[in-house]
Amino acid sequence: MLVDPSHNEIWAQLREGNSDALLALYNKYYTGLINYGLRLSGDRVLTNDCITQVLLRLWDKRSELPVVTNPRSYLLSCLRNELFGELRAIHSRVAGGKGFMRATDQEEPSYEEYIIRLQTNKTLKERLMMAMGELSSREKELLQLKFFEDLSYDEIAARCQITKRTAYNIIHAALKILKRNLAGKYSVDPLSYHLMIALVLFVFLQ
Repeated sequence: MLVDPSHNEIWAQLREGNSDALLALYNKYYTGLINYGLRLSGDRVLTNDCITQVLLRLWDKRSELPVVTNPRSYLLSCLRNELFGELRAIHSRVAGGKGFMRATDQEEPSYEEYIIRLQTNKTLKERLMMAMGELSSREKELLQLKFFEDLSYDEIAARCQITKRTAYNIIHAALKILKRNLAGKYSVDPLSYHLMIALVLFVFLQ
């Protein structure tokens, strides 16, 4: 994936303590960050809060930031970790009280609750492990590029030196395997597959 040299310059300026660089990062990457966060959490408010926390943390730790060749990927990774960290904290607070309470039995669970279930349900985690075991290393690699690094099929093809059609076919085949293993009595139909795959990778590929 080609990176605009100006983006790397902005990152360098941030590391040097230029506060304008922080605003420049926000302006350049906010749309991509909010869209990515929404696919992971389904919650715009939470995503916005986490983006803010990421930027504040970058500024606080500016002198300790690494040299990166792709600021966009670095920011996506920071946001992903921030989101899941916040969701785990929410789960801990709720678990310390009375647990999840529903207004009615028919009320649809929130995305946060789905995430917590995926992270804490032993049976489902075993099914996820079985599903991941069926994937080849190439399939795992391309899933990570697609759903963690948020690359397009064209970008994945260029990164892996394959055709766009091949990239699509590999990812499609991997998704079919995961969908088959997660279908049945442990239904995840209400959960978007973007979120499901992100969680699979978060739990098993990090």
